[in-house]
Amino acid sequence: MSVTEAQYFALLRSALWDTPVVIEGEVDWDAVMQLAKHHTTNVLLSGVASQITGNNRPSDPMLGEMQSAMRLNLMNQLQLRRILTSAVKLLQGHDIEPVLLKGFSLAMLYPNPSLRQFGDIDLYVGLENFHKACKLLCTLPGGYNWREEEDSGRHYNIEFGHYPMEVHRVSADLKGHKEKSVYESIERNGLFEEPQRVDFESLQLLIPSKEFMVFYTFFHAWNHFLTTGVGWRQISDLAVTLHAYQGQLDLNKLYNWIISMHLLKPWQTFGFLIVDNLGMPVDEMPFYEPSCRRRANKLYCRVMAEGNFRRTNRFKHNKQKGASINHLHSFIGIFVSFFQLAAIFPGQAFRKMITSLKIGFGKNFKKNEFFAHRMN
Repeated sequence: MSVTEAQYFALLRSALWDTPVVIEGEVDWDAVMQLAKHHTTNVLLSGVASQITGNNRPSDPMLGEMQSAMRLNLMNQLQLRRILTSAVKLLQGHDIEPVLLKGFSLAMLYPNPSLRQFGDIDLYVGLENFHKACKLLCTLPGGYNWREEEDSGRHYNIEFGHYPMEVHRVSADLKGHKEKSVYESIERNGLFEEPQRVDFESLQLLIPSKEFMVFYTFFHAWNHFLTTGVGWRQISDLAVTLHAYQGQLDLNKLYNWIISMHLLKPWQTFGFLIVDNLGMPVDEMPFYEPSCRRRANKLYCRVMAEGNFRRTNRFKHNKQKGASINHLHSFIGIFVSFFQLAAIFPGQAFRKMITSLKIGFGKNFKKNEFFAHRMN
């Protein structure tokens, strides 16, 4: 670990656990904040860094940038809060109880919620209420436009100016996966049977059950790792969620969910990083396994290189025109992805390759019924 990385984690730990900063050596603030931006944690670190005094205090220009980033993040949150309040009131007025995913529901668990960065609203309404909810939300003022999610069909986007809302029919799309029915059972329990009701502004809204909050936060980070690249923001979300619900979780239920989705090794490997780099006590990290250090070191290198939404895949972006060439390109891409994943998680790599081949080259896949439906 480099000096810059060690200083980055010292600041990140302080922000996550609301503890004094313990930082050694002279800080290269440009390098530290560049790393923080790479992982979408720069606002979190800005809140801590702006309180430092002495020789390691950031320069005035750097402090100005940090304060601007914090103000901008707060303004974004206020706008999203206003949109969320209007949307939930509208839906509840028509007997639809949306469940708030990610974003605000995770920010509530941070020591300073205004410093957790996010750029959209995720509302889960389920299959039964999906079309009705979408039509209702179309009536909200603010200049929206609809955009289909062609890849998965799991949600629709509405944009209120520069502020997007994702209306989810499912919380995760597992088309082609053997675990689809297992995940649907987990989703049903966490979002329908045992959601939490919390106070938010002038209303009460639903967020997932505590076990599902933990599981889904991990599952979201895992899928980022498999697709667009995972950063320390997603890993920090899992750490903060576990810390907030310490002693309140049904660990047997959580363990069974993880096992049933064949994700115990990834869970333990991410958990090792949380303990080793974010300073979470071992007794707060369920199913901690110290023997996965070697695998965790490989994962650490991938996380540091890729960051949040910053995965560079030259092979993918060099895709050529033409159906036949594209099919060949995609076929080769499956194996490129397989070998990258297999270096850390061979079992999961094999399962992913089989699923990718099935989805990519299977015949007569039924199109998502929502795409056949046209909004009136």
